[in-house]
Amino acid sequence: MKLKLTSYTTAAIIGLLTLPGNVIAEELRVGVAAMATSTDPHFHRSGYNMSLRENISDALVYANTYNGKLEPRLATNWENLDETTWKLQLNSNARFSNGNPFGVDDIIYSFCRVPNVEGSPGAFTGFIRDVKDIRDGGDGSVIMETSGPNPVLLRSLAKIGIIENPTGQLLKYDKEECGNDQWLSSEKFNDGTLSSGIGPYTVTKFTAGVELILERNSDYYGERPFYSKVTVKSIPENGARIAALLGNNVDLINSVPINGIERIQNEGSFELASTPATRLIFLGMDQESEPTPKVSGTNDKNPFKDIRVRKAFNLAIDRQGIVDKIMGGIASPTSTIVTESLFGANPDLKLYPYDPEQAKKLLAEAGYPDGFTLTLNAPSDRYVNGSQVAQAVAQMLAKIGIDVTLETFPKSVYFKKASAFEYSVYLAGSGADTGEGLYQTIHIAGTRDKTKGWGGANRARYSSSVTDGYLRKGQVTLDEKKREALVREALKQVYDDYGLIALYHEMGVWAHKANIYFEPSANQRNIYYRARSK
Repeated sequence: MKLKLTSYTTAAIIGLLTLPGNVIAEELRVGVAAMATSTDPHFHRSGYNMSLRENISDALVYANTYNGKLEPRLATNWENLDETTWKLQLNSNARFSNGNPFGVDDIIYSFCRVPNVEGSPGAFTGFIRDVKDIRDGGDGSVIMETSGPNPVLLRSLAKIGIIENPTGQLLKYDKEECGNDQWLSSEKFNDGTLSSGIGPYTVTKFTAGVELILERNSDYYGERPFYSKVTVKSIPENGARIAALLGNNVDLINSVPINGIERIQNEGSFELASTPATRLIFLGMDQESEPTPKVSGTNDKNPFKDIRVRKAFNLAIDRQGIVDKIMGGIASPTSTIVTESLFGANPDLKLYPYDPEQAKKLLAEAGYPDGFTLTLNAPSDRYVNGSQVAQAVAQMLAKIGIDVTLETFPKSVYFKKASAFEYSVYLAGSGADTGEGLYQTIHIAGTRDKTKGWGGANRARYSSSVTDGYLRKGQVTLDEKKREALVREALKQVYDDYGLIALYHEMGVWAHKANIYFEPSANQRNIYYRARSK
């Protein structure tokens, strides 16, 4: 099947974004495969939650995924006073929905709240771990000090939505509680009691897993969104999502399945938009618990602590086959974390060979000539063709003597269990939130440490002092060439350790009515405020 995908260039995007400002449409109807689990901008560091946050709660800056540049948002400009001190000038026109002006106290409260969100399944602390102090800089500016040189601080700040400070006080920033013991609850954001911040849209209705309604923020300080209303419906089943588009029940859908592309193209009145994505789909192998959950036939030993077993599992996976047969070629097979186009990618790390016979020999050497039994876990409603990929992996592992049972859960349950370390081998995904490879590697392969914000996606708890050493140096190296070399060395160490089973990098594909322009995002975010009619 030959695919015709619209892949937008920067020039085309600029042209479309400069359409006449007086042409404003009423409603954009969207069907999504996975909906945000909360309207709280600090609740969960996950793609679907961060996607919503981009539309309703501005950060200080915006990291453009097309040209790699930083754009002003709540901060209009910034400068380095020295290697560890930043001054950001704030937008004096930004106001919350109640009319209150935005200020330094809101920034401090928001950053203080990040590590104090009750029930968060994935905290944003990794983005602000180096922030040592935040204080009023006078003249409508904020001063931020870091514990050391931080070359990607601004990209990290781009992930923290700013909410209104309810305390009536200017808190003293620290990395724990900032002298405050009363934090806004996520439930108050979800039920509409609290505003999610200052953004192009405001939330008027949120029913978790069902529907989300956004209304244009008429007092927004920036460019007005084209659509006055965005109605987002959760449609996790691929066929139902396509049928909703073709049946004129929605105008736009995301996560277009591979087997649906040709059907949509044949209709003639729809278009596809795509862009290479940074998200890695991988399998984690528990490398800490003893015994490891849901594994038997190993005399209560954790087999994944043995590098020979980890290597065997990697050699048992036909990555190219998965991409060709299940992903329809709309993905890039890989054995490493960072996609080739991203800063820090190591071009020397080739695909592990598909070699089930060698995998069997490695298992025998490790003391498992007859294999063992395990449960493979995967989310049922998170990734494009995720369940099918997990099923294919189970079949491949069976060929080397592993007796596999596949167990899936809805994402709302799945990631809570993953964070409680209830899985031995599990499917997951994680993108380059900062637009470069250093922090993606820290998030996936850095030794898990909540206090430092490391290893948020490393629920397998792979840990290497060598890998960590390269990553720590990368965090304080301002020289781009030296920093990239450090990231590449860290990636090589993970590769040599067989620390995880990298499968492929996704490609984001959306489908929409032909009279609509929609800008695809490399981070697979649904950016509604840039959508408009042609």
